Amino acid sequence: MKYLGEGGVNLFQKIAMLVADYKEKNGEENLINIGSGEPDTTPPETLKKLVAEEVLSDVYATHTYQENNSKNKLNQNFVELNTGINIDKYPNLSTQLLPWEKPMLGLLPIACGANRDDVEIDNDGFMVNAPNYDVIQTWTWYLWEKSFVWPMFAEENFALKVSNMPAWAKPRMILTVKPGNPCPVGATREEWVETIEHCIKNKIRLVNDGAYTALTHNSHVTLTEVAVDYPELEWMELFSGSKTFSMCGWRLGVAVWSSDFVSELAKVKWNADSGPFGPLVSGMEKYLEWNQAKLDAKEKQEMYEKRLEILTKVFTDFGLKLACPTDAGFFMMFDCPKTLDWKEVLNSEEYNKEIITKLWIVWVPFSGQKGEQFIRYSACYDAFDEAKIAKLKDVLSRVEISY
Repeated sequence: MKYLGEGGVNLFQKIAMLVADYKEKNGEENLINIGSGEPDTTPPETLKKLVAEEVLSDVYATHTYQENNSKNKLNQNFVELNTGINIDKYPNLSTQLLPWEKPMLGLLPIACGANRDDVEIDNDGFMVNAPNYDVIQTWTWYLWEKSFVWPMFAEENFALKVSNMPAWAKPRMILTVKPGNPCPVGATREEWVETIEHCIKNKIRLVNDGAYTALTHNSHVTLTEVAVDYPELEWMELFSGSKTFSMCGWRLGVAVWSSDFVSELAKVKWNADSGPFGPLVSGMEKYLEWNQAKLDAKEKQEMYEKRLEILTKVFTDFGLKLACPTDAGFFMMFDCPKTLDWKEVLNSEEYNKEIITKLWIVWVPFSGQKGEQFIRYSACYDAFDEAKIAKLKDVLSRVEISY
């Protein structure tokens, strides 16, 4: 018996299944996974030692439920690391430790009254900017809710423009992902101001997933930096340690939001988890008190920036065309070639399957709202290893592409 029916599988699950199928048939020794968005390094030594000490601690509060364990200093330092904002100066703001970020996105539609007909408001459905990681669309599919797309376009450098929104849509919430995945482009103050004013006028909640913020290479303005000047806006911004400190398996982040948003989301979250892993919380709190945390974050950012420089040259020398610059994070986004070995390629998904089959290289396909086709690569691949780069160049030289 099935209750969900077909669907509800996001893009990265599809890629994982494709890779698993390849490994089962061919083994994994020749596979070059340059599509993974998971850091290939481990957390900083100082952080690992601090967390290990907390694991061995006999302090009861470290090992019990963490939902009532207020860590205001940790939250404040985490937000300041990402935004430069001292939230103590803004009494209307609240923060919340997150034992995860992806499921948090799934709770947002519920906290905005998804599928409730007893809510007397005109707003309906949820909107997300695209191309993007389709978490909200997947969750709205589960909830049988309306989902709208706010398109971004390569010729506009994937900027947030209110004029590109569907004119008839008046969602309860808009989710943006800036800097994005797959579009590693930051946002400007002007983009946020226009978006915020639209949301206030139409009583829309605004949420930004800022997981890549601390890895900013060029310009990016966080939602928090602008939203603090708009007390009438209901908003939230999420930050994660997964990418910044290579701790994807540890699961810890922080959300900062306007106080009006807190009560409803907190009500839902209370029934979804009991807080993060205690020793991680205590260890991270101590770590962020030290300047070493900022130095480590800067080191990761510079590492990815240098890797991106090397890898981008490899791929552009191969013949790929960049769709946009990389402002933050570790992704590169290219226009999908029209032909592969003189054979027409219908779309980026087909191109991806062909490349895995021919070259054993994994990357991620995306489509734009006007039919544009993109492929996304990751710098979670050791570009400082000369043997790896030589292998990548050799494999790429075996095929011909064209636009």
